[in-house]
Amino acid sequence: MNVLIGVVSDTLAWVLPRHVAAHLRQMFPQHALLEAWDRAEIRRRLPEADVAFTAHVDRDIFPSLARLRWIQAPAAGVGSLLYPEMLASPVILTNARGIRARAIAEHVIGVTIALARHLHTAIRAQVRREWVQDQLEGSGANIVRSLLGARLGIVGLGAIGREVAPLAAALGMQVTAIRKHATRPAPPGVEEVLPPEALPDLLARSDVVLLAAPSTRDTRGLIGAREVAQMKPGAFLINVGRGRLIVDEAVAEGLRRGRIGGAALDVFSHEPLDADSPYWDLPNVIVTPHTSGAMEDYWTPLAALFAENLRRFEEGRPLLNLIDKERGY
Repeated sequence: MNVLIGVVSDTLAWVLPRHVAAHLRQMFPQHALLEAWDRAEIRRRLPEADVAFTAHVDRDIFPSLARLRWIQAPAAGVGSLLYPEMLASPVILTNARGIRARAIAEHVIGVTIALARHLHTAIRAQVRREWVQDQLEGSGANIVRSLLGARLGIVGLGAIGREVAPLAAALGMQVTAIRKHATRPAPPGVEEVLPPEALPDLLARSDVVLLAAPSTRDTRGLIGAREVAQMKPGAFLINVGRGRLIVDEAVAEGLRRGRIGGAALDVFSHEPLDADSPYWDLPNVIVTPHTSGAMEDYWTPLAALFAENLRRFEEGRPLLNLIDKERGY
């Protein structure tokens, strides 16, 4: 079986180390492992592949990939692969859902505390060599808040949401979450599970709104002007899902007017974030460069997931992290 390994990216931190590819080659001597280290090489070698460990299977060459039976995406997001030809094909698609969940959950808790205690305000004042004690301990938009008893509303109760909930509950926060299958038992830390149509209710009651949903037809533009108006005045917005979940103009305006008290944004509709984006200069925004999932070692668990799935694929057993291509996750 021909197995293409092509985990490449314009972001250097997301390029598979060569020693990991070599380790996989040693683990599976019965297969021909084809390595590709740039997009052009991936395109050239894909027609030979039965299995592809890559995020890059371009739509224009997909009809020529007669051998391809399974794609293992190296990240959680697979939106770029869900073109009509892929949806209509029997090609199996799996992702890396869950590997970064704990790291992202810790990031969420970190930026929530930072927003509540206005650490971003203090850091900006530090750069100006300005003592802002009265500003932070007085009253108004910059006043420090306690998270004890605050309500966290999680939109998307997948691997990330399930990791965040018990951490937030340990801080004394009340956790409400939205997911499609609202009747399933609530996971640890979640007090209440609501269906998607209850989003206005969740927004109205939440002191912190966490977006941890995938980007699908149903979730693109999920938070626009109407939803900003529905949010509890002064609530915080955290986005670690996908940039397309929010309408940037509406969120930026909500932040300017103080309708949204603060935001921590890690993902954007266009990355790197445009230099003229208002998010850079808004004083109530924390911008991080798509690093909420940064880990000391992402590659060991990712390679282990792929290896386990390759064994399962060989044996005809169900694969881990199977994507429902119609739903998009």
